[in-house]
Amino acid sequence: MLKGEDGLLEIKDDLILGDEHRLLLALPAQPLLSFLQGGVSYATDATRLEHEWFRFDGSGHVEGYFADGTIFLTCLSRFLDSDGKEARGVFVGGELPYHLHEADSQSLNDTGVSYYDGTRWFHLWCNVNESISPWSNPSATIAPSSWRFLGSNVAKNTPEELVITSSHEVELDGLPFRIDRAARFKAGTRYFTLAIRITNVGKYPGGYYYIYGDEPWVGNYGSSIGNVGWVRDRLVPYEETINPREHHWAGYFDYGNEAAGEGHSYSGKANFIEWKGNVTPDLVYFSNKIGSFALPGSRVPLNHPNNRVLFLQWGPRLLAPGQSDTIILSIGMADRDPVSGFPVKPDTSLDPSMLEPFLASGF
Repeated sequence: MLKGEDGLLEIKDDLILGDEHRLLLALPAQPLLSFLQGGVSYATDATRLEHEWFRFDGSGHVEGYFADGTIFLTCLSRFLDSDGKEARGVFVGGELPYHLHEADSQSLNDTGVSYYDGTRWFHLWCNVNESISPWSNPSATIAPSSWRFLGSNVAKNTPEELVITSSHEVELDGLPFRIDRAARFKAGTRYFTLAIRITNVGKYPGGYYYIYGDEPWVGNYGSSIGNVGWVRDRLVPYEETINPREHHWAGYFDYGNEAAGEGHSYSGKANFIEWKGNVTPDLVYFSNKIGSFALPGSRVPLNHPNNRVLFLQWGPRLLAPGQSDTIILSIGMADRDPVSGFPVKPDTSLDPSMLEPFLASGF
């Protein structure tokens, strides 16, 4: 039961991130429903995937369980964006349903993409800052919550692999563009691969810009303190652009940024985002502010207490009628070198053609 407008009450069967300030009363119905439906039980030491997906709402969550008791969690479209609107489809962000989220309801560390080490939750990625904009006006960004939602589906569900898809449509410079998305999860891994296919379905050539980024708050939800950038061979302590053809992944490391005057008494957890395939970002940057970064040599420390960001940008990219671009990203938690302690990107090998059939299924 939520506080509604004009003093009215609103009754919902779910609670998403952004609604918690309106919560008046919650009763956990899911355990009863699971009992009535004869819920499935699993061996507690099994490495496995579990998920819940609402295809008409385009929202859900995926848990990767490991034999050592650790969990890799990804929430999808379970949040309100900065405009107070709900995204629908395969978009990172949000929290677990109320009855599952209670265990860490104070810290919100088990939101977005997060990791449970057997003792506590560590935050890895927050609600994604993702948008598309027209060739003619890159600043006129259109957030996913404003895209037309065409549908979603669990396209593959085996003990080893899960694929969730969603499809959308948006108008750019008067032309319709279709956006198909597929997220692939694999049991025993702490990452997922996201394919984003953008197609000009109009009658004339048209172009776009695309942005994907986050202020991930690695370690603890709501705080960037301790987060320092990292790439393949070094830390990134200052605002900086990196060459997306020289580097193929980047992330934040909850280690402490000496350039920001921080010590090294942090969690040691790190995230990563990797770009694959032929559609390479045109810009990748670390900054204290979305949409801007310091000039080379300025040595501006990554020191914002809650807004150290990492962003990828594509464009301008022109598509002929019927032509598509497919952006492929692997997103998750980095491993750690047992000797140096430096983050290590896990093996994310994948033939991109494996995801094409899921993007082509359509709605």
